[in-house]
Amino acid sequence: MKKAKDDEIYTELFLTFSDKAERWFKRSLLVLLAALCLFQLLLRIPELRYVLASADKYEGVPIHREQGN
Repeated sequence: MKKAKDDEIYTELFLTFSDKAERWFKRSLLVLLAALCLFQLLLRIPELRYVLASADKYEGVPIHREQGN
C-alpha cells in the first residue's frame, strides 16, 4: 500500500518537474530560433556583416579569368 502511494507521489513530482522543464526548453528553443532569424537578417546588411562575421575580413580579391580556349 505504501509503495503505491510512494509511486503516485513520485509520478506527480516527475510530471510537475517535466512540465516546467518542457516549458523552459520550448522558450529557449523559440528564443534561439528568433535570434537565428535576426542574425541572418542582420548579415544581409554589408556594414553589419563586416562586424558580425569574421570570415568576410579574410576574403581576398576574386580572380577574374577570361572565358576562352
